[in-house]
Amino acid sequence: MSPPRPSFVCIGPKRSATTWLADQLKFHRDIWLTPIQELNYLSGGFADHAAKPYMHLRWSGWEVAKRVVRNKGPGVSADAAFLRTARRLAAEPERDLEGYRQLFAPAGSRVSGDISPMYASMGVAEIRDALPAIGAARIILLARDPVQRFWSELAMHARKRSFGDVDYTSVDFARAFFADPVRQRQHLLSDIAARWHEGFGRDRLEIIYFDDIVADAPATLRRIVELIGADWRKRLPGIAPTLNRKQRAARFVPQEAAAKAVREWFAPELDRCADAFGAHGKAWQQRQTPQ
Repeated sequence: MSPPRPSFVCIGPKRSATTWLADQLKFHRDIWLTPIQELNYLSGGFADHAAKPYMHLRWSGWEVAKRVVRNKGPGVSADAAFLRTARRLAAEPERDLEGYRQLFAPAGSRVSGDISPMYASMGVAEIRDALPAIGAARIILLARDPVQRFWSELAMHARKRSFGDVDYTSVDFARAFFADPVRQRQHLLSDIAARWHEGFGRDRLEIIYFDDIVADAPATLRRIVELIGADWRKRLPGIAPTLNRKQRAARFVPQEAAAKAVREWFAPELDRCADAFGAHGKAWQQRQTPQ
């Protein structure tokens, strides 16, 4: 029997349908997803997880329901085994790639994977260092129009008031958010693809477009399920492929000056995307062309 490791790793940056994908894959008999949805272990270890309540089994009605869906039954052994490994990794100062692989041991023969938006920020050296843990896993990049993704992430922070009582619609806030050096690595989709192509291999990166999810969610989901090695016929009927639990969020309307500035800041990136992503990249570019 081959050693445990993820069957797939999704590196889609934030607000690119990673939550939709996780929700959908849980409703599949062939797939087991880890109790912690965004592991982010390969990019930063587990230090941020160490003191979180989800590092132990929880017994509220909601937590039990989620566990039943993920495990396709009431058993707790898979989650308990995962959490024992996770707590050990959180207590260790150094990254342990063998320990990371063991996180997926509870999956047994089922498909399992790591859906972590922060992997989009990894540099080439970090990606190459992680290769022994990833092995032959499918790497999936969820690719969204960079301007739409930028506004979606900013709108999320506005809803949560992540940065306190500031004007999230202003050009000053958009400028600070765009220029943040940590977030820059997620803003530039062409750079994410280039880093993973160089670090992992151009022929091994699968790109799934957000626009295709919007246009035909069932067909796009089926493509993903088959890419990661699961049997589409074993999908459970719990939720429709079109369901996105974040879709009804209040509409965010930036100031006109902010919208204009963001179009200008992203213009070079959209040029690169038009070259890198073909018809999809050209469509993103066209969206930002004043009519």
